[in-house]
Amino acid sequence: MNPLEQLKDIHVPPQVNAWPPAYGWWLVALVCILAVAVITFVLMKRRRFNSAKREALIELSQISSEQTDWPIRINTLLKRVCLRYFPNEQAANLHTSQWQDFLSGQLPESKQASFNTAFSTFQSQLYRPDAPNADDFQQIHTQVNVWLKSAKFTAKRTSTATGAAHV
Repeated sequence: MNPLEQLKDIHVPPQVNAWPPAYGWWLVALVCILAVAVITFVLMKRRRFNSAKREALIELSQISSEQTDWPIRINTLLKRVCLRYFPNEQAANLHTSQWQDFLSGQLPESKQASFNTAFSTFQSQLYRPDAPNADDFQQIHTQVNVWLKSAKFTAKRTSTATGAAHV
């Protein structure tokens, strides 16, 4: 008998199936899904937080030097933004130099000097009986724009006191 006749054909092992994936791949998929969910949540929360600032920038762009009440409109806009982002006790009753110091304090130090200069001019325009000086408008408008973009806004903290705090 011929020994070669006893040989059998080479058997190829069965193909390795990719499904179901190993446990490590399930873990990687779960981590990726969680990361996307967390990033989406953080971005949505940041967008909601910055909505008042975005609206203020749009409203600021609609204020022009032709409007005779532009100083009051800009001041009202700043007050509204501050009431949205800071506790009411902190910003609601401020005026003149206190108001300027508060707004300036929210800016980085590198931008405070130019803001203070423009805001001093702005305050002199605010309650004039005659029409405000349109020449100062561009400088004030630019500095308010810088303030809206550069100020350190924080989440508004409400006081934890209950209604019986006056007792």
